[in-house]
Order: sequence, then C-alpha cells, then structure tokens
Amino acid sequence: MNTAMSLPPKLQEIVDDFATMTREEKLETLIAYAESFPPLPDWLKEKRDQMEAVPECMTPVFLHAEKQPDGSVHFYLDIPPQSPTVRGLASILANGLDGCTPEEIIGVPGDFYLPMNLQEAVSQQRLNGFTGVLVHMKQEAVRLLDKK
Repeated sequence: MNTAMSLPPKLQEIVDDFATMTREEKLETLIAYAESFPPLPDWLKEKRDQMEAVPECMTPVFLHAEKQPDGSVHFYLDIPPQSPTVRGLASILANGLDGCTPEEIIGVPGDFYLPMNLQEAVSQQRLNGFTGVLVHMKQEAVRLLDKK
C-alpha cells in the first residue's frame, strides 16, 4: 500500500525529508522542531484541565483542536519543555496536520511515519507515544466533524 497518496502535503513533505536523513540529522531536526514548539496561548492555559490528555505518552501531553473559519483544523499542544523529543515528535504532527480538514486528519494512516525510520533516532516507547498523539488528534477531528 502506498501511504504517500493519503497524506496531507505538509505531512508528506516532512515524511520525505526524514526518510533521507541520517540518524544524527533526525535527532537535530527533532530538536529543531522541539525548539519551534509554540507555547500554549494564555486563554487555553486556563482551560488546560479540559484539554484532551494523551495517556499513551509517559510525558504529560495535552491537546486541543479548533476548527478555523475555513473549515481547517488548528491544534494546540501542551508538553513540558524538559521533554524535547516528545515536543519534537508532537510538533511534526502539529506542523504536518495544521490547516488540514478533519477528514484529511482522520485519513492519515497510523503507520504513516514508517518511511521516516524514526526508530533509528528514538525508542519504541517514544514511537508509541507519537502514535498515541496521532490517535487523539484524529479523535479531536472526529469531534469537530460531529459539531457541524
């Protein structure tokens, strides 16, 4: 099966970039993604206990999705700064899926990241958390679809 056809363009670009990197480049790029991770907006800090928790991650990960006026989805994530690997992985998803429709997000295969060969750079436990974040992003996309 060719997953390339079912990935949103920004996410496909990220997958393609990682697929050609060495282990060291993957680690450097993950750190760069972690460093570009936006802080939670003040209005959402007050509602953090209402955000979607991702129990698959050992690091506390919380996310919130909002439908934009054009029908696309924007994700907000809250992850401690002392967890750069998790922040980097979550940032890949947030960057790759930002601006997509709920249907596009729901259509992302759970194993989309396999061509990235992330197991060269991060543990299986981190990859399980990465997959967990995607599952919860998809659940949020379904919730937004149901709110039509």
